[in-house]
Amino acid sequence: MLRVCLWSVLLLVAIFVEHGSVYADSAQQSLGVRRAVMFELTFPNSDLIWLGDPASPNTLIYLRAGAKPIATDVCVTTLTQNTQSPARRYMREARVATVDGKKTVYAFTKNSERVIGTIDEKNRFAPNDFYVNHHDHLPTWPIDASLLSYDEKQNALYYTVDVTGPVMDESLDFLPLALKDSSGNAVGGQYAIEVATSAETKSPVASLVLKSPGSSVVIATGTMPTVTRRQDANLESYDNKKGTYQLESAYRAGMESKEDVPSVTFSFPGEFSKSIKDDGLSLVLLEQTNQSMSSDPVVSAVKIDGHFEDWRNVSGVDDPRGDVVPYLDYVPDVDLLEFKIAHDDDHIYYYARVAGKVGRTHHDDGRSYFYAYMDVDQDPRTGFLPSRDDDCYFGVEIGDDCEVQFEFANNAFRKTFYGFCGLGGDSHVLKQQVTLGKSQYGRLDEKGQEREHYKAEYTYRKGVAEITEDLKLGTSDTITLAVSPDGSEVEVVSTYSGFLKDPKGKPTVSTGQTIDVAAGMESDSKAYFGKTRWGADSTSPIRGYKLTPRSTRKQ
Repeated sequence: MLRVCLWSVLLLVAIFVEHGSVYADSAQQSLGVRRAVMFELTFPNSDLIWLGDPASPNTLIYLRAGAKPIATDVCVTTLTQNTQSPARRYMREARVATVDGKKTVYAFTKNSERVIGTIDEKNRFAPNDFYVNHHDHLPTWPIDASLLSYDEKQNALYYTVDVTGPVMDESLDFLPLALKDSSGNAVGGQYAIEVATSAETKSPVASLVLKSPGSSVVIATGTMPTVTRRQDANLESYDNKKGTYQLESAYRAGMESKEDVPSVTFSFPGEFSKSIKDDGLSLVLLEQTNQSMSSDPVVSAVKIDGHFEDWRNVSGVDDPRGDVVPYLDYVPDVDLLEFKIAHDDDHIYYYARVAGKVGRTHHDDGRSYFYAYMDVDQDPRTGFLPSRDDDCYFGVEIGDDCEVQFEFANNAFRKTFYGFCGLGGDSHVLKQQVTLGKSQYGRLDEKGQEREHYKAEYTYRKGVAEITEDLKLGTSDTITLAVSPDGSEVEVVSTYSGFLKDPKGKPTVSTGQTIDVAAGMESDSKAYFGKTRWGADSTSPIRGYKLTPRSTRKQ
């Protein structure tokens, strides 16, 4: 939902030093905090009136009276300004993972990932010989390693730098929001976005409402402009039936069919209601409400249909917009902003939001991939650590045992498939008898020799596993996905039956387990002029997610 938070782009001052983001030291007091709420409404093109050619950026668009949105969304952007020095330069070109009980630092060099040291129990960094003797491979790192400190919350090394001018930090908050009452307690309830339309008005009013038993509080409202310029609207909507994005020509008069109606998404600012106070640190709800938010959402309402209202009250993890490391190009279509997970007795569901559009690739050999990394035994010693060597951003701090994936090619959906990252390889997958254990990403090692244990990718159709690879046709009938009309969100579901079993018949993934899960996305950058390298991103893990059988849940 990049356009929803466009307001923040106009205000944000990004400061970068040697490819790394600079953030104000958390010990310093912020001098200014500003929050803004933005609404997003999506309408079918048949409900719009165009005054001019849709190809012109200055063409005007307005709604037919009584038009109702087919999708809604909301975002709160927080900008924090700090003019004090020093600031922290976080080393995002590395990851910190616990291996054999030690925090190990993996740095991304030009061609591969290398261990450069460890972090002791007092959070002190100890460089190894590679760091000391091969600094030509680490051009963005300080020669004096004693300058580096470890931030446990960020799980990253940093050093302090003097900066001139304000340091701006941005955070994006989607539903459910973190509200507090006047005593500092968390406020619960169910969020809903309500839109008031009528035959008399062409300006819908959107309201963000927090509901709990016996009460309903309006959090924010916004009125959509009567007229919008083409350049300020979001076209190129996703068609889930065709598995691709609508062409601009589809918006021209006479081009629509009853089964094939493109959509247009509009973003506009809102205002917080008088029930909300911004105390600088958080949003405070001044009215009393019953605190009944459940951390275990009822997922029977989750449908893989391209409508995302059923995800709005599911909590997950956020990921910063614009994060990138030196060896990758920034591609907004794989810049993850949110990741969530849900389940029932037969399925596991995944949700992701990106800054751009899911699966948007170049029509000529463009490729894009999604991964749900799953540590099914919560043991980093099994599976593999996604790393620089497989173009998976700066890695994920879990042992990736198996994956749910999808592929887009040539700007269209190609297939859904699985990955298994345990002992053995293709032969064990085809037998549908697999064992968790330490593996490597690629089938071949640096010398071109086949490894004993490596990641295998497979499709699952009609109860049969078949080895797959990039661009190969054939999709799993146990995994389906849908993309939001504006392309910024995707929901994926897999049946448990698509995950393989061990030699004793125990499923790799099933109810009753507790797992760690993270999301990753990557794509080439062919759709962006002048870019040549791949882009990728990954989220921090959702740890300790319990696949509780629904029969034992509280109703």
